[in-house]
Amino acid sequence: MRFRITAFTLAVVMMLSMGLAGCSGKPPAQSSEQSADVQTKNTVTDELGREVTIPENPQRILALTSAVMQAFFNIGITPVGKVDDYKVTEEGMALPSVGTPSNVNIEAVYALQPDLIIASSRFHASLKQELEKSGAVVYYFDPDKVGDIPVVEVTAYIGKLLGKEDVAEHYVQSVYAAANEFKKKIASETDIKTGIVIQDGDTIVAAQNASSYGSMLTLLGIDNIVPDNLPNATKSSFVPFDVETILASNPDLVLIMTSSKDAENNKAILEKFKSDPQWAALDAVKNNQLLILPFSVNPNRSTPEMMVKAMAEAVLKTPK
Repeated sequence: MRFRITAFTLAVVMMLSMGLAGCSGKPPAQSSEQSADVQTKNTVTDELGREVTIPENPQRILALTSAVMQAFFNIGITPVGKVDDYKVTEEGMALPSVGTPSNVNIEAVYALQPDLIIASSRFHASLKQELEKSGAVVYYFDPDKVGDIPVVEVTAYIGKLLGKEDVAEHYVQSVYAAANEFKKKIASETDIKTGIVIQDGDTIVAAQNASSYGSMLTLLGIDNIVPDNLPNATKSSFVPFDVETILASNPDLVLIMTSSKDAENNKAILEKFKSDPQWAALDAVKNNQLLILPFSVNPNRSTPEMMVKAMAEAVLKTPK
């Protein structure tokens, strides 16, 4: 009897073991295809052609350009450091510095112990090995490939990368909605159809469409006379653009960038252009539509919505 009970018990135990194995809480073995999906879930290809796995919830993010820094703030992320060019918010300016986009302080980067670094393929490709030594995941973006209006759409680009698409898209659409209202006012209250943003200096350089300044013209419905794909177009926001070419296009609006808010200095710059016989032939000069660009129209000093507002208000002050 004792032997039969023991055998029965063993049989029950075996049956229970088999049943438990079939009903265990462990997930079924994944196929190789399923495993690959899990492994590459957060893996993207950056603009250097590298496969980069973005941390699921990065805690210490660092941007090496001012535009991406502001994109972080736009989607509710505070970075661990700043580039010195950034002068938009008090919170951002108070962060520890890692130098400028064109002169990154690698030791300062290491000291911040970031877990994710967003770098520019234009400025930082040569720093790839040094940045990777920080222990952070390093993702390279191309400023020319973030959208038609990069200064605005960089927020959507970063939002998608970090899984914050909804808040990023809401921000972008709010900027476009505000810009559209100003665009309607400019169309109805002025005769301005074409324009150019130039930088004063020994030689004249003009803002390209993809630049922050050229983008403002686009947002306000003003056709930038500077064509795309000029020589060295991928290396700088501004390209050489001589007076003769500007005269031939005869834009309705000429906006002059300056490096100062000094009213007297800016007045002197305007007078210099107006008194030049070549510039005086422009309709923009004749119609008092040659203006100093507001100092706040600068992606290192203002958010995109602030830039749009400042440029639009300056344009709307011109006579019809």
